[in-house]
Amino acid sequence: MYRYLWSNGPKEGLEFADYSFEEHFGKQIASYPPRAVLFDYIEGRVKKANIRDWIRFNTAVRWINYNNASKKFTVTAHDYSADTSYSEEFDHVVVASGHFSTPNVPHYEGFETFNGRLLHAHDFRDAREFVDKDILILGTSYSAEDIGSQCWKYGCKSVTVAHRTAPIGFEWPDNWQEVSALTRVDGKTAYFKDRSSKVVDAIILCTGYKHHFTFLPDDLRLKTANRLATADLYKGIAWIHNPKLFYLGMQDQWFT
Repeated sequence: MYRYLWSNGPKEGLEFADYSFEEHFGKQIASYPPRAVLFDYIEGRVKKANIRDWIRFNTAVRWINYNNASKKFTVTAHDYSADTSYSEEFDHVVVASGHFSTPNVPHYEGFETFNGRLLHAHDFRDAREFVDKDILILGTSYSAEDIGSQCWKYGCKSVTVAHRTAPIGFEWPDNWQEVSALTRVDGKTAYFKDRSSKVVDAIILCTGYKHHFTFLPDDLRLKTANRLATADLYKGIAWIHNPKLFYLGMQDQWFT
C-alpha cells in the first residue's frame, strides 16, 4: 500500500460480521477511512481471536499434492528460521494468498529504452516522487483513478491516462487528459492509437494483477483472468474439481 491511500469503498462493506468498527474504536467513524485506520482495525480482529498463534511465520509453502487414494493433501513447506523443509498431510486446504502480489506487466515497444521512471502500481509508494513531472498512466480502474488523483494533488505537472476500451470519463482538471491506447515509446515520447503523442517523465502501469500459484499443480490451480466470478469456483470459494480445496478472495472485488 502507498502513502495517503484511503479506502475506495465504505467501511460498511468491509466490516467483519463478528467485529464491528464501533466495537474496535469505541465509537462511530467515517465511512472512508485511511489505510492506517483500516490496518489498526484488521490488526484488532487478529488480536481478538489470537490468530497469530495459528500462523507459522517465516515459512513458505513450496508444493501441494492431492492423493486420490488417501483423500488427503500433502503440503510441503520450508521453514526459513531452521532452514529445513518438511511435509504434512491435511484433509482440506484453503488458498488465501490473494491475487494482488504478482503484477500484470504488459510490454510495449520502447519500454527497454524509456529514459524516465517505469513502474507498476504495485511499486507505487509516494505521489511526492512525481512533483513537477509529466506522468502517463496505463489503465482506467481504481488504481488509475487514485494514483492519478494523488499525483495531481501533490503537484505533478500533468496526468495523461491511456485506455484500450473506454475513458474513465470524469471532468478532469485542465492538466489531466485521457487518450487512446499506447502504441509505442521512443525516448521519453509516448505515442497513442489516436495519433497523438506526449513527452512524459514517468509511466505508471495500472494494469492489474495475475493469479499466480507456484505451489499448486495444474489439477488444483485456479486459472482465470480477474473477474467477478469464475466457473471453477462454486460460490466463488469451493474448487469444483475437488471440493476439499477452497480459494478465498480470488474474485474481482468491488470493495478492496
